Amino acid sequence: MTIFMFVLTVLLFLFFSYQLYVRFQLESLDSDSPKMKRKINFYKHQENNRSLLFLMIAAIIFCLILLGILYNQNTLRKDNKDLEFKIEEISDARGVTSGTGIENYKENTLKLGEFSWKKVIESRDAKTLDNYELQFMREWQPFFGESNVAIMISQKTETMTIAVFSTVLTYSDFQTAEKNVETFIKELQPVKEITMIDFTFTYRDKSSKLSKQSIVYSRNTKEDNLEKVALDK
Repeated sequence: MTIFMFVLTVLLFLFFSYQLYVRFQLESLDSDSPKMKRKINFYKHQENNRSLLFLMIAAIIFCLILLGILYNQNTLRKDNKDLEFKIEEISDARGVTSGTGIENYKENTLKLGEFSWKKVIESRDAKTLDNYELQFMREWQPFFGESNVAIMISQKTETMTIAVFSTVLTYSDFQTAEKNVETFIKELQPVKEITMIDFTFTYRDKSSKLSKQSIVYSRNTKEDNLEKVALDK
């Protein structure tokens, strides 16, 4: 549409330039003969009428195109607002759904300490790592709601960092998930391959305001325990 408007503007400019050129040429016409003068004046009158007609047509076309662009922009703006509203509704619905689905995690429910974390460290291709991330997403969903899980591996130290990003939760969900983190960490203490685990929760607080909180545990060496990291608020 922008290119079309540019081309139209150029064409209108060329048209007006041509009309100015014709008008200049007409003004330069003159004759001492009264009969020829009448013909010249008649021709000038015809050209003026023709120019005025073309100008009106061009102005109408330009206005119609401009109105069409404004209408399309207004429609797109309304569609974007509707889409934002629907996304917010879906997010709220997810929050309500997760509120009824999040469970209290009881220690050893998933037997995290018995999981073969060494195989995760030994993963050499992205597809295998993606499969582990999807597996954790499915298994951990009942305790943290719908989440994304990312695993970062250090082949040099043979350790990993796990990041869990939870979608919009209700305040009640968040409180349950927060308690589940503590139980998870307790169960993951013997897993020396994990040097950091980061839980990021997006939730609606008591006033329904959208909030975000990160809970991070890390250890400096494999011999240390996972300790909660104090984050700047």
